[in-house]
Amino acid sequence: MKQLAIIIPVKAPELGKSRLAGVLSAGDRHALNWRLLGHTLDQVAALADIAEVIVVSKSPAVRAEAAARRFTTCAEPADSDLNGALACGAERAQAAGADEIMVLPVDLPWLSSHQIRLLVEASRAAGDVKVIADRAGCGTNVLLWRPAGSAQFHYGIGSARRHAATATRLGLRVSVQQDIRLSFDLDTPQDLDRWLHSDVIAMPPQGSRMHRMVG
Repeated sequence: MKQLAIIIPVKAPELGKSRLAGVLSAGDRHALNWRLLGHTLDQVAALADIAEVIVVSKSPAVRAEAAARRFTTCAEPADSDLNGALACGAERAQAAGADEIMVLPVDLPWLSSHQIRLLVEASRAAGDVKVIADRAGCGTNVLLWRPAGSAQFHYGIGSARRHAATATRLGLRVSVQQDIRLSFDLDTPQDLDRWLHSDVIAMPPQGSRMHRMVG
């Protein structure tokens, strides 16, 4: 096992992005979720020299896609929430010998492997825990934690502050920051509109159908 394990929690594609229901049909949300997953897996595949990838999901289809790409998969317990899913992935990473973990969601359309590589290098040089907060400064978009065995997950409202507080309590060096690309997650209709009309091309919008639906 490599030193770093990237844990990617994934909802079933038919369930994700429910907050976009007002502007996208169920079929379009399903397609968007698959696209976001594919983009994320494409980017982490380019990090095979520094990281193992663990995809955690309740969806057999998602796990099959990850396995086809030769990533490790973990079946999320049926009754777990996001924090429980991440605990499952972290246990798998620690059992395989990982010393540090990164939690990476699949709804970051401007994510790139280059950004992640730079983030890992900066984190190792500057501290034990790094939180990339969302644009509001409240949620956690990317989390890096070392040592892996001390990781605790507090996703939900105010997670950036809670992750930082836990790391501080454990005596770990922690930094919380925002990033022009990694702090952008595709969650609300306003996010979708901004993505569709942006010139950032990490994951470019595809076709014109969504433009017509939210334009």
